[in-house]
Amino acid sequence: MGSVAAVTALLETRALSKRFGGVEAVGSVDLRIERGEIRALIGPNGAGKTTLVSMICGRIAPTSGRILFKNREITRTKAYHRVAFGIVYTFQISSIFKHLTAFENVALAVQRRVGGLDRDVLAREVGEALAHTGLAGARDRPAGSLPHGHQKLLELSMAMALHPQLLVLDEPTQGLAREEIGAVSRLIQSVAGAATILLIEHNMQVVLDLSRRISVMDRGRIIAEGTPAEIEANREVQRVYLGP
Repeated sequence: MGSVAAVTALLETRALSKRFGGVEAVGSVDLRIERGEIRALIGPNGAGKTTLVSMICGRIAPTSGRILFKNREITRTKAYHRVAFGIVYTFQISSIFKHLTAFENVALAVQRRVGGLDRDVLAREVGEALAHTGLAGARDRPAGSLPHGHQKLLELSMAMALHPQLLVLDEPTQGLAREEIGAVSRLIQSVAGAATILLIEHNMQVVLDLSRRISVMDRGRIIAEGTPAEIEANREVQRVYLGP
């Protein structure tokens, strides 16, 4: 009988670490994310979450350890090459160009992915991305004039225009009103059909509603992983993050 090949994870980190001088921000993290899941990454402020995903996305280089994407070594690969591979990171603070229209912002993302495009094809792709986030009616408005929640949606439109395979969302609901949080959460659920999602989020209701599995960080290390129910019941997680 032939052996059954192990399923390849979409993303793996192996003993990934980052030191800033004498401070260890991330220490020997092993993380495995399967295709199609929404994985939440939670923990107290300063736990190392943003440093970890910044290494995954290529914004900062690790001190040691390895990163594999679709079983391909990318530990030293430049960030822009990782975008081309399908790793897209939306920032905690909106990275839109506020003086450009919504249409122009998304057009820049499309052009980054494929270069020169026929004008009609470009308009169609941008229109589809804006319609997916409910922003079709705002296409000609300067991005800076949009409400904060709509700017978040625009950033997601730009991310989806890059056709991500792994979409890293860093605090997508930060600063949003309750009804805006609901809209962003529904959008994330709809995006999950096309991309695997790694979600950093402090709103625990959003985490519990969206994620299949949760990884919990504290002091630069992953201290627990499991389903939402398992994480809620974990006493160590309750002690360091969730409270009594």
